[in-house]
Amino acid sequence: MEVLDLDLLRPDPKIVKLGGKEIDVSFIPCGITFDIDRITRDISSLDMKKVQSGGKETHKAFDLSMELCAVYCQISHPEMNKAWFEKNANPQQVNGLVAMIRETLYAGYKEVEGYSKNADAVKTS
Repeated sequence: MEVLDLDLLRPDPKIVKLGGKEIDVSFIPCGITFDIDRITRDISSLDMKKVQSGGKETHKAFDLSMELCAVYCQISHPEMNKAWFEKNANPQQVNGLVAMIRETLYAGYKEVEGYSKNADAVKTS
């Protein structure tokens, strides 16, 4: 019998602690991949000069950041919605978690890109 152990493809856990909760930020589950991608693109499309100057654009960026955190965390901790972040997290914590989620997302993109290149190489051989 041949066994293909796909668990080997899952990265080692990387845990972030926030509000007494442990969040594994080592991978992005399939169920939220497109939501995470959409929100990070929305954040990236903001005018950073306007975001840094304060006001409406800064508020939008922070709301999107909390939404990103909530979507990510609710997979394991359903109570960690946007209202939870508004009540229990400070801006530095939100920004730190956003950075970890983005890092994981971009690492996943690189892996898919590498896999695609390997698959193309096999096809052309």
